[in-house]
Amino acid sequence: MANTTTITTTDKAPTDAEIKALLKRVSACRTKLMALVPFFGHLALNLKPKVATPENNVPTAAVAPDGTLYLNAGFCATLSDAEMSGLLCHEVMHPALHCWLRQGSRKVVVEGNGQKFSLWNLAHDLSFNPMIKEMSEKCEAKEMIALPKDAALDEQYAGLSAEEIYDKLLSQAKTNPKGGGGGGLKLKIPGGKHGIGDDMRGDLSSTPDGQKADAGDKSAQTKLENDWKVSVVAAAQVHEKEVGQGKMPAGLQKIINELTDPKVDWKTVLSHWIGENGRRSDYSYRRPSRRSESVGEYLPSVQRYGVDDITILWDTSGSMNGRETEILSEVDGICQDLGIGLRIITCDAEVHADVRDVQNAIDAAEHVKGGGGSNFNPAFKILEDENYEGCIIAFTDGYICVPPTQPVLVKGMMWVIGDNDIDPTGGKWGEVLRVNDKGVVHK
Repeated sequence: MANTTTITTTDKAPTDAEIKALLKRVSACRTKLMALVPFFGHLALNLKPKVATPENNVPTAAVAPDGTLYLNAGFCATLSDAEMSGLLCHEVMHPALHCWLRQGSRKVVVEGNGQKFSLWNLAHDLSFNPMIKEMSEKCEAKEMIALPKDAALDEQYAGLSAEEIYDKLLSQAKTNPKGGGGGGLKLKIPGGKHGIGDDMRGDLSSTPDGQKADAGDKSAQTKLENDWKVSVVAAAQVHEKEVGQGKMPAGLQKIINELTDPKVDWKTVLSHWIGENGRRSDYSYRRPSRRSESVGEYLPSVQRYGVDDITILWDTSGSMNGRETEILSEVDGICQDLGIGLRIITCDAEVHADVRDVQNAIDAAEHVKGGGGSNFNPAFKILEDENYEGCIIAFTDGYICVPPTQPVLVKGMMWVIGDNDIDPTGGKWGEVLRVNDKGVVHK
């Protein structure tokens, strides 16, 4: 979003001398960070520093998801060298911790101390600034690294995620009298300051991937996310090697652990999986199904390959009782999020329904029948007889009979099970998503 703070610094275009001097200063600060706090030093190497012009509307500093960093020369002139180093640590944490991806629908703008600002931006600042302070105090020359004096910092939020802080601050704002002519929410800024202001600026990306990501390109967003994930883990490894183990703040170590053992929205994983396994239309001499072998000849035809080539196998055996609402919700989510119709086969020890072009949960609900034994083989037999060549997503607790190997023609197989369920194949075939009650997974 555009910067909405009322922080004012010079609005004059920087001179060539000012640009050269500021970029030289950034380089010196990065070198210092590399020596004193390798974690931040190595991360800061991913920044692409630029000096802001009035057209950029950057009163202090701003960073984009691709690491493009705009610095206001007037603002930076007010910072000590220690604060300048701390500012680089602060800015790089926004893209490194995937703040745009995590923001989601958290779009509330609030008023406080004469400013209007993004509540999510403030919450993200409050979540990681204590980590920067802690790491800078542990370095060999702590006086050489410091957050800018007006940075958002309040120890009561140390150790909390940005999402938790956002919810707390939003609850507080909703209890305050509305202010301003627009009747917006007012908030007493934790710690009393938010001097850097709204510095999350996706619109300032300078790379093709960054610009595509800002325009909503999912593949570009995923690429940036993965690039930063690799950079964070690598920076942590370098830091431990040079400084020693156990030197990371507990909150930051928790984040790094989650990056190496990610918990993600399972629909995101599923969407990527479908994209990886989708196929284009092509001419194929396809073997006719067993039901039509009497034709006696093979004819070339255009086969429809792609995300609509998906079949849901739904385990409706007795052990799955009570999961109907949850699975219906997920099926509806797949249809709506991916914009596709699904084929759904419900099966306990026998097939009870085989429904095509299911567009939403209502279409599927009336076909949920079962409650008996557990055997997916009849459902796989139907698909085998048809020479089914698409993708299969199976909802089950794993306590069900399945074929010993993946059917030869099936393009991809995904088992969606709970945290405490079992892989029905014993790890022999197919991919597994373990979905917990909060909708996140370990793949």
